[in-house]
Amino acid sequence: MDVYIAELDSDVPLNVQLEAALDWLGWNKIIDPGATVFLKPNLTWSQPIPGVTTSPAFIEAVVSVMRTRTSNIIVGEADGGYHSFDAEEAFESHGLYDITKRYDVQVVNLSDLPSEEANTIINGKRVTLELPSLLLHGVDVFITLPVPKVHVMTRVSLAFKNQWGCIPETMRLRHHPQFAEKVIAINKLLKPSIAIFDGTYFLDRTGPMIGDPVRMNLLVAANDIGAGSLACCRIMNIDPWKVKHFTLARQERMFSNSLDEVVLNQPIEPFCHHQFRVERTLINWIALAGFNSDILTRLLYDSAFADPIHRILYTVRKNRLIGQLLYGEIGPPAAGGARTQS
Repeated sequence: MDVYIAELDSDVPLNVQLEAALDWLGWNKIIDPGATVFLKPNLTWSQPIPGVTTSPAFIEAVVSVMRTRTSNIIVGEADGGYHSFDAEEAFESHGLYDITKRYDVQVVNLSDLPSEEANTIINGKRVTLELPSLLLHGVDVFITLPVPKVHVMTRVSLAFKNQWGCIPETMRLRHHPQFAEKVIAINKLLKPSIAIFDGTYFLDRTGPMIGDPVRMNLLVAANDIGAGSLACCRIMNIDPWKVKHFTLARQERMFSNSLDEVVLNQPIEPFCHHQFRVERTLINWIALAGFNSDILTRLLYDSAFADPIHRILYTVRKNRLIGQLLYGEIGPPAAGGARTQS
């Protein structure tokens, strides 16, 4: 298990820095020439936003490096959860259609692909999910491209959580009460081989879509998603054992016990200078209760009461004082990084 960490150098092309990281990880032993490679960016918002989505420049740099190894590259994401946006909106705004033309690669909406039931054993119990057939049978190497974030529901969003977007149905929130078991099952079934974290910005405070983008200017890459996630937790000064799906991943032998078991290219301590924290608003706490409860999830999102409840909430948030009480700052951070911290 190896993790590469480096500060990004603005004087060196990003693809050159990425290739150096992958060389150190021994990617030539992971990706055979001509292999079919699937890249899963984090496009959890329809527009590029620092600390929220994998940046267009980062995606293009990864594609350009992979293209030196194979011509069979697929970039994919599913539609936004709860019907919030079509994946094609995110593809367009993140420049993926231009990238496909420049590098002759594919981009796919996972929500539109044929899917099938898949299952595996997690914590001694069978877990069943619907996943795209392409990812189960048509990919040789799965590479995840997450953005390191805090997350008001799962505490952090790192190399495991990014695969939640591989569930093709937009009502993925139906699975929230079994999130830990199901996200580990997804990763066990899809077997991501490499994680390359877009650490230009990390997201602090109230992720995954609302928060403070913190300029970290880091490239973190790993040939093990558990080791990569553990390293990012250390950089963020977050206790990984307070993250439920990490403790479950450790039980499944998919997560290191400590960084002592991980080979690092250099000491990690100089990069651990910012304390990341999860700050939940009142509405976050209400949503968290639903996240952990089958009954509340059905009530809030999948019942006859769901639409009236959400209409009331959307009406209430228009009142500035009540909206701030419930939601705190409303909406994603400005695309220009107006809330960026140095």
